[in-house]
Parts: sequence; structure tokens; C-alpha cells
Amino acid sequence: MNANGTERGIVFLKWFPYDKRNETIAAALGAECHFICSLKKRTPWNAPIRYLLQTFKTLLLLWRKRPGTILVTNPPVFAAATVALHCAIFGGRFIMDSHSGALAERWRLFQGLHRLVARRAALVVITNETFQAVYRGWGAQTRIISDIVMNIPCGKPTALRDGFHVMVICSFDPDEPVAEILAAAAGLPEVSFLVTGNFGRLAPELIGSSTPNVTFTGFLPDDEYFALLHACQAVMVLVDTEDTMQQGAYEAVSVQKPMLLSDWRVLRESYPSGAVFVANEPDAIRAGVLHLIEQYDEYLAGAERIYRERVAVWEENCRFLAGFCTEVPAGEENRASPSPHA
Repeated sequence: MNANGTERGIVFLKWFPYDKRNETIAAALGAECHFICSLKKRTPWNAPIRYLLQTFKTLLLLWRKRPGTILVTNPPVFAAATVALHCAIFGGRFIMDSHSGALAERWRLFQGLHRLVARRAALVVITNETFQAVYRGWGAQTRIISDIVMNIPCGKPTALRDGFHVMVICSFDPDEPVAEILAAAAGLPEVSFLVTGNFGRLAPELIGSSTPNVTFTGFLPDDEYFALLHACQAVMVLVDTEDTMQQGAYEAVSVQKPMLLSDWRVLRESYPSGAVFVANEPDAIRAGVLHLIEQYDEYLAGAERIYRERVAVWEENCRFLAGFCTEVPAGEENRASPSPHA
């Protein structure tokens, strides 16, 4: 393998403009990280054209690089299917990094393809036992990696006025209770809510109804986003869908900040300390914020404790992935023996 992780080495692909998670994993493995996208505007209507263009871009990149091991993010399953096609023709093997959205209802039509690709993968990385059961039922080898500890620099200095500041990490997807968060914020005028993400996806009337203690930051450059993570007192990441692991929670752990998370089983199991769990309702969210403020020192200590625990787990997972990516010579059958950790 050469210095940048290619020449029968490791490549990590995602059909998206950027993802800190992919970058972090690639750096840990000495892999080359590529984000493949097409068309500036992403809509359901132009998805077929985008996916077709990205298929050609992916095949061209892999033909040039000829890596021995390819990691690919799923969804969309078409990205993993493209990688599987390359491996079938040119050799090598692939690991499918499968996120919770891959099993969402909107992908059900392509479940047959999903099953086939999962069985062809040398390994499927998932975030919890629920998804592990699904993929094992399809005949795939699996590994649970539920937390990524990221190196998040302080970035551009951010000066926040005195008070308690909650960073609300949003993508404004339909499964996020944004209206409920704004309603809760209206009952907490003494708390500042800094809502990140492209709020152009939010209904104008909802934006207009927000109270003065809510700031929509828009989509921030990395240095400003990282600075805000370090400057705030707590991070809120809420979702209506069960069994969803959230990158915002990974980021909060990485900067040792207390969290407010939705009260789902998988999240309670993943974050036994440093987090307040709330129902996705205005009164429950408001009560959760007040409880966090009242017990802040306890939750801050919990955040620091879970950070130390997650660093140890992340280092173990990095060792496993690095060994897995290199233990089978390129060109062997695109399968691997089950890991003792699987």
C-alpha cells in the first residue's frame, strides 16, 4: 500500500458532499476518502439522474485506483451495488457501512438488491443489535460500531453571550420534531437555542413563529460548526425514528458535552451517562432542558466519563477494521470468516 492508502490498499466512498464520520474512519485506517456527488440540488425527482452519474463516477474512480478493500456507505444501496459490481469484475472486496436509513420504508422497493449486496459484502458495519439481526438474517457477516470518536478542533473562536446555550443539531428531515423543539424553546426564554442546518427546508411559518431565544444558524462551515460545539453548554439531537444512531451524538461525545436525546431504547443503551432522554413533546423537552441545567455538573461529569469509555471502544474497533482490511490478500474470494467480535 502506498502512503495515501491506494494501490491495492483501502478506499472509503460515500455518495454525499461530505461526512466527518467517513473522514474519521478513513484517517484511522490510512484509507483514501472520496465523496462522490452530482448536481448541486438534490431532490427525489432528479435522484435517478444523480445516481446514474454517480455510478459512472464511482466505476471510473475504482477502475483507476484498483483498491484491494473498499468501504462504502449505505444508503443509497446503489452505491454499494456499484462497488459490488466493480469487485466482481476486477477483484478486491468491500465493506458496507450501513446506516439506519438504509432500512427505511422508502428503500423497501430495493430490498432484494439490498439483500444481494449485503451477502456479497465481506462485512456489513451496523450501529445496533436490531440491524445486526436483520443483516445476519440475510446471510451477511456483521460488526457493530455504534460510536465514532472524532477529532474535532476548536475551530474559529465563537463568543456567546452569558447564559445557557443549547446547540440543536438538525438536518430538517421529516423524522425530526422541529416544531416541538421550537414550542419547548418558547417556554424557556432564558435559554438560547442555536439551531444548525439548512433551515430553508423548514416551513416559513414555522420559522416566523420562533421566539427571540432561537437562532437559526444555517449550514455552517466546519470551523464555525466545530467552534459552536465547543462553545455551547449542551447538544440536542432529537429524532422520531427508533433505532437511529445520530452523528450529532457522536460529535457531542467527541467534545464531551452533555446531550438531550430522544427517549429510545437504543440511545439509552448507548449513552448510559451524560445524556438526558426526553419524549419528543414540547413539555417533555422543556422539562429535560430544565433538569439538565439543574444537574449540569453531574451530566458534564457523565459526558467526560462516556468520552473516555468511547475512546477505548473506538480504538478497539479501529484495530479490528485495520486488521480486517489487510488480513485477506486482494483477489481472494469476496468473503471473510466471521469475526469473533461479530
